[in-house]
Amino acid sequence: MENLAQFEALCERVYNSQDSAERAHAENTLKCFSMNSNYIAQCQYILDNAATPYALMLASSSLLKQVTEQRLSLQLRLDIRNYLINYLATRGPELESFLIGSLIQLLCRITKLGWFDDDSFREVVKESMSFLSQVKDFSLLNSSLRIFSFTLLESNSFLWSFSGLLEVIKVFGTHKNNEI
Repeated sequence: MENLAQFEALCERVYNSQDSAERAHAENTLKCFSMNSNYIAQCQYILDNAATPYALMLASSSLLKQVTEQRLSLQLRLDIRNYLINYLATRGPELESFLIGSLIQLLCRITKLGWFDDDSFREVVKESMSFLSQVKDFSLLNSSLRIFSFTLLESNSFLWSFSGLLEVIKVFGTHKNNEI
């Protein structure tokens, strides 16, 4: 891939092309991003610098596939997790809803898969609660609530989720009373 503009054009073809051959060529060209862990840094670069939602979505979905299907080192998974938390906190309000959902799904998947590998993965509830308590913007509050709901879906752990949900309800009630 020569540059970001070329990548964005290929992503647009993947999501919008009516020509199946053109779409297949674009998908084939871009599949390396979801199959080779050497492209994880490029996916993060794309998330930081791309202008089109198609490029952002492809980077997010490629990272999700990498996290799910590849054996990534613990440090790399922690780095991705920390990157996502910071990314959602700083860029979340300006992103399309479907992109936020995709990134939250990625964060929750990496949390689920790393839950027993390192205690840092278990901090997502505490970090989300801290994030919730500082939120002044409704879109950020919505993102935090979505993190909890996706974590619930990913973990399928009723007791853990129920206690976290009670905390969310308590914080949300406080924000609602303060008229966000």
